[in-house]
Amino acid sequence: MKADAKGLKFLSMEGKVKIPFFQRTYVWNEENWEDLLNELLREDKKNNFLGAIILKQLPKISGEPSQLEVIDGQQRLTTLSILLKALYDTFSDEETKRNCESDIKSILRYRKDYTSSNYEVRIEHSRADSEAYGKVIEDTLNIDQINEDSHLILRCYKYFFQKLENMGESKRKELLNRILNPENKMLVVIDLDEKDDEQEIFDTLNTAGVRLTIAEIVKNAIFKRAIELSNKDETIRLYHDTWQKTFLNDEETIKYWETEMATGRLKRDNIEILLHCIGVIKGFYDPDKHTLSELSKLYKEQLRTIDSMDKLKWFINEIIEYAKIYREKIVSFDKSDSLSFGDSIDRLLHILQELEISTFHPFLLFVLKNYQNENDKITEILNKLEKFIIRNMLAKIENVKNYNKICKQFIADIFHLDNKLREISWDRSKSGLQNISNRDAALILFWIELSRRDKDNRYDEKELKYDYTLEHIMPIKWEEYWNFDHVPHPNSTLSPEEQREDRNKKIFWLGNMTLLKSKLNTALRNQSFGKKINGEGKKKGIRHYATLSITKEDIVALYDKGDTIWNEEKIENRTKRLEEEIKKIWGDEL
Repeated sequence: MKADAKGLKFLSMEGKVKIPFFQRTYVWNEENWEDLLNELLREDKKNNFLGAIILKQLPKISGEPSQLEVIDGQQRLTTLSILLKALYDTFSDEETKRNCESDIKSILRYRKDYTSSNYEVRIEHSRADSEAYGKVIEDTLNIDQINEDSHLILRCYKYFFQKLENMGESKRKELLNRILNPENKMLVVIDLDEKDDEQEIFDTLNTAGVRLTIAEIVKNAIFKRAIELSNKDETIRLYHDTWQKTFLNDEETIKYWETEMATGRLKRDNIEILLHCIGVIKGFYDPDKHTLSELSKLYKEQLRTIDSMDKLKWFINEIIEYAKIYREKIVSFDKSDSLSFGDSIDRLLHILQELEISTFHPFLLFVLKNYQNENDKITEILNKLEKFIIRNMLAKIENVKNYNKICKQFIADIFHLDNKLREISWDRSKSGLQNISNRDAALILFWIELSRRDKDNRYDEKELKYDYTLEHIMPIKWEEYWNFDHVPHPNSTLSPEEQREDRNKKIFWLGNMTLLKSKLNTALRNQSFGKKINGEGKKKGIRHYATLSITKEDIVALYDKGDTIWNEEKIENRTKRLEEEIKKIWGDEL
């Protein structure tokens, strides 16, 4: 191993420069591009130092140019080469282009056959980046078609091109001379020979501060183990057939696995959630003992227990199988997504998402994989899990913090789910309807509505979007328009203080809540029942926003029939009616 400070022209003395399969894809963004350009534009420094690049010499093939692998620094090296190409493309003067063309071509391209006039792209990227990088170097891109959704490599080119085009030509020439000047030692190039262990050096760099994601560390550890148990060629084939095809096949795939999802109060990307779930399912990650920062370390420990290539392939294929199920089935929802009662997986996932519970995702994946040919069994198990979640949400018997332990128990013995359901009887759950939060009430009312639509052919629309707002019919601030002079308490045997206490409790019963398409005007929310129903002047009331049966039929229709008093008795009666519907959905013992 040797290290030397070099200018970018050192590349012209090399052959093909390969980005190895275990490296991450191109991830630099505008902040990184700006920093690099600003450093190169500094005139107060003799050397514009940009960092280190670690290269490893690959075995020489007779009759072929030399080949190098980039062990670290591919983001920097790729960005520099894109900058150089963008700089060349901004020159409009043909003489200037001719004068610098050979120097730039010698850096960005190489000749595999010295008897031929054909040049190849020098830096060979992984499959996910190669097409975009090739477009930049081979002049096959249309800069006007590059937008915020384009590949980062293309966006990098456009960023530099536009920045440089706005500079004077003399400044651009000065920048080009600075980049091509061999005395401008902008890089420390560390050369490794064939015997140096690049993975160990890569890991050392990571612990020294080059931040890799958990997924990247796990991937590197898996395929390092594959090399140890077989050879590099077989490992590369295995990598392409499994990991790359599943997680890095194209930009859409990469974007999906990098998309962050809310898991409780945290946000994690999809691939990290998947790897966490697999660790829980296989038992080497214990959420009660371990933290997420330990996940990659625990994968490494697990890999050390795998002593044959067949076992490792089985482990990798299991990850791939779970990944396919995860991508197909584990979805998240926003206000634009339509939901129906009949889709048991989506119903459960929506409930878990709204309750900010991600703890049961490992169990969900476990069920979907192990019963993938038994749809009825999957539905049965997921319905039981949903009942457990809703009943416990109401009864509050199990602390949500215990869900990690419960999830492990369900995976170890699926019949434990039945035992948990028996512990939370419907009688214990229904009391939660008498003091329910806005979040929980909105969720339950929404699924009651969808249940009605699923079972009754009167409703043509079976799917709804979760974009309603919760309204307390008797307002929380009831003293002005709902005091006992305006709305007498139905139980005259209670003392005034008892009546007041009862009213303050009843407003938080589920029967006093409904869902509207939009919020009522602030001035209407605390108004009398009649004004809340009908509105006042230009201020539209509940009637206008009542698109659901739980509002139109339960409240507005009764008002129109002359039932114009809304008090504690009405709240109790509606709560009982809703309770019966909830019991049919989530209340059967098993």
